[in-house]
Amino acid sequence: MVYTLSTPTIIAGDAATHPYAGQLLAALSAVFRLTEQGVTALGMCALDADPDATARAWDLAEYADASALTTAHALRTVSVGGRRGASEELSRARFGHVGDVARLVVAEAGRWPDRARVAVPGAGLSPGSAAAAAAVVAGWWVRPHLAAAPFEVLTEPWHAALRSQEGALVEAADLYGPRGGYVVDVQDRVGAKALTLDALASVRWAPGVWAAAMHSAAWAAFATGRLHSQLLAVVDVTSALVHAHPTAGAFALRSALPALHALTVAELMGDVLGDEPLAVLRLADGRG
Repeated sequence: MVYTLSTPTIIAGDAATHPYAGQLLAALSAVFRLTEQGVTALGMCALDADPDATARAWDLAEYADASALTTAHALRTVSVGGRRGASEELSRARFGHVGDVARLVVAEAGRWPDRARVAVPGAGLSPGSAAAAAAVVAGWWVRPHLAAAPFEVLTEPWHAALRSQEGALVEAADLYGPRGGYVVDVQDRVGAKALTLDALASVRWAPGVWAAAMHSAAWAAFATGRLHSQLLAVVDVTSALVHAHPTAGAFALRSALPALHALTVAELMGDVLGDEPLAVLRLADGRG
């Protein structure tokens, strides 16, 4: 599996350099914030969708996604030493496909009470509510290659559910856990450009050090039941960076994200992580 609950930096990074990054990140955050009432409303609205049109829309989404540049393809085609624009091209490439995104949402975003009845790429036969949640993320994932009509088919149950059910979503900050205020502070600093792209991109670690510290944080999140909080925090701080720098290139965003994600995870898990991984993750904050 390319995108998992314990490695949110991968999907957040791919989403950050998407042509519809703002909408995609917002949808990804929202599906992980559904209330029980929201899930119920989503399942009811999914029942109103034409099953044949929905199946065709999913087929078209998979077809449209086939034209997206993957990281594996980019690495094969970008020449050694690079050509003009190669760094930007590689930065826009994605590790996974629409089925990988859909699988993550169906498997991890919520508890789906309705019966499995909708075939979802990467996830198989899924509850209608889960399929509708996956569909709104998948719809944005394959834009602009997916035409307007199938995009509307995929996303309409989600929008109908939000229109019909007040309180369908929990506020993100309420789901960050006991250190949510620290996560919000990082987002605010990003929004105010107190954490700049250049400063974040300038942070460097020896090979393997960043990955080891992030792995420690993921284990701590798992042990304390905060994996959902970690994914949500990473997605939301990525969204804050994208909104703060709407004209930034893909390479600039990719370069800034490791340090930003490290700092976010450090603030989220700062009460349970040891001093060594915390120092590594907080380098962008000048406290490493």
